[in-house]
Amino acid sequence: MRQLVVVSLFLGFVLQLNTSPIPILYGNDDFFKSDDPILKNEDKKSKKDKIPIIWGGSSLTQEERVVNGFPVKVFILGGGAYIMHKSIKLSAKEIEIIGEEALIGNLKGQVIVEDIQNGVTLTATKGVYDKVAGTVSLENHPILTQKKDGKMVRIKCQSILRNLEEAKTTLAGKVIVTSEEFQVFGEDAVFSEKEDRIDLKGEPFLFSENRFLIGQTLSYFVKEGSIQLDGDATIYQVSYENKKDKEKDTVTKERVLTLFSGKTLTHLNKGKETVTSMNGDAFMYRKNSEFKADLLESKKSNKEIKATGNVSYLDKENGYRMEGGILFYDKEKGYSYLTESPKIVFLNKKDLVERGQLTSVFIERFDEKNETVARGDVQVETQSAKATGEFATYYEKKDELVLEGNPTLVRDSTKVSAGKIILFPKSDKALLTDGLKVIPNGEKK
Repeated sequence: MRQLVVVSLFLGFVLQLNTSPIPILYGNDDFFKSDDPILKNEDKKSKKDKIPIIWGGSSLTQEERVVNGFPVKVFILGGGAYIMHKSIKLSAKEIEIIGEEALIGNLKGQVIVEDIQNGVTLTATKGVYDKVAGTVSLENHPILTQKKDGKMVRIKCQSILRNLEEAKTTLAGKVIVTSEEFQVFGEDAVFSEKEDRIDLKGEPFLFSENRFLIGQTLSYFVKEGSIQLDGDATIYQVSYENKKDKEKDTVTKERVLTLFSGKTLTHLNKGKETVTSMNGDAFMYRKNSEFKADLLESKKSNKEIKATGNVSYLDKENGYRMEGGILFYDKEKGYSYLTESPKIVFLNKKDLVERGQLTSVFIERFDEKNETVARGDVQVETQSAKATGEFATYYEKKDELVLEGNPTLVRDSTKVSAGKIILFPKSDKALLTDGLKVIPNGEKK
């Protein structure tokens, strides 16, 4: 028999152990009674484990239906309808509750899920609440918004499944994550508020000011604003840098495109300081230079760079390549420091063909002067000669290498020494000054 009751006033429905049920919603008084004491105990235990549910609205319609072959009572709430799952509120224009214990709730029109504890609000036009699973699924243009610790994130997608107990959300289909700093586009994502982390798969890509990132998977840590990009990670960045013209004594802004790639990219926000690192086959490309290493770390918007493992820096404009184990670079000071078997390879500017090389204990470079200084056991090889000394200064613009500290030169089986030896590695010329001396074969200087 179908029963229909319309209640025009606000109605709250509470299922708890110690509350008195409303008869009209519960049916007969003996609905939960059992003559078997064992069943009674099991029933009490199961009721104790159940989540208390509060639901209500300004109107209520009650009817009986057959669902999956079983007769059940259905309650239709309207006018400010809501369900409370612990501290989480689910509201909609209309809610259809299946079963007296609100096991299922169909939410229709203006659906809002408010998780105040985690600072999350979900909206949609259609949703399904599952009490047993502790989930709510949303469709028809769902949106997740989180406002927490001064950070706001907004996520759009095609469907959302949120685990209310774990505060974990699975988002599917054309996921768009928007924060104050950037936008991320992907196919699927998992957002865990407890871990403060959003994971996106399916080759997501990220936009920020003058920057584009892409990889196979991306993890975003909301509170920190940190990013981890795995699998062929790549950054495309546009910057505008000062370019000095010494002849005209002017400074102009130059548009510079930087390509930064590797296996794993990590961008960490540490207060006001940010650290970006590329691990595994790290490669940085610019029009006039290339940078390679096993690990590249950048601070202060690429103003401080540390490269570790198989380091190689190619300067196309000045025609040389620096190699070593560790390199530090300070852009503001215009200073580089290279150690662990450092080397300079001298290149022809036109075709970048190798013309000679230099090794030492460590190497320093000064951008403003376009000078490189090598110290300790300096050894130089050109096309036709070999030279040694204690330290050397290379003047890039003039392709002039000044070797000092008991320098020697070997060419055509002739070994000579001088107070100072000047080499021109790319043109394979040498100039010896200050006490030239020929050293006989077998004699040590």
